Amino acid sequence: MDFVTNPTELQLAAVERGLNEFNAGVASARSVTRVQAVVVESDRVMAGIYGAAYWGKLHVRLLWVHPDHQSKGLGGQLIKWAERRGKELGCTSAMVDTMSFQAPDFYIKLGYRQFGLSEGYEGGASRHYFEKEL
Repeated sequence: MDFVTNPTELQLAAVERGLNEFNAGVASARSVTRVQAVVVESDRVMAGIYGAAYWGKLHVRLLWVHPDHQSKGLGGQLIKWAERRGKELGCTSAMVDTMSFQAPDFYIKLGYRQFGLSEGYEGGASRHYFEKEL
C-alpha cells in the first residue's frame, strides 16, 4: 500500500463515500441535504452560509460576511434562514463551531449555548462549539 500525502479530489471523495456508507450501516440511512445560500451584490458574493441537515440536526459548516457588510444584520439573517430551512427538513437543533477571534458572541446573541471548547491553538486562540434547539 502507498501512503499518498497529496491526494486527488477523487481519492478524497472515495474516503468520504466510504465513511458515508459505513455510517448508513450503523445509523439511520436518512439523506444529507445541503443548506446553503449566498448574498450577491453587483455579481459579487457579499455573504454566504454553508451547512448540511442530517440525522435530525443542522450542521452549519461556515458563515462569512464581507467586512463592508458586517454588523448590519446580514449574518443573523443568514443564520435564521438556515435555522428555518433546518426545521423544514426535520432538524431539532443547529450546531456550529467558531474560533475565539471570529464570532462566539454573535452566536450567543442568537440564542446558541456553548457545549464545548478546544484550547491551545496558535496565538492563544480557541475553538467554541455551540448548539441551539430549533
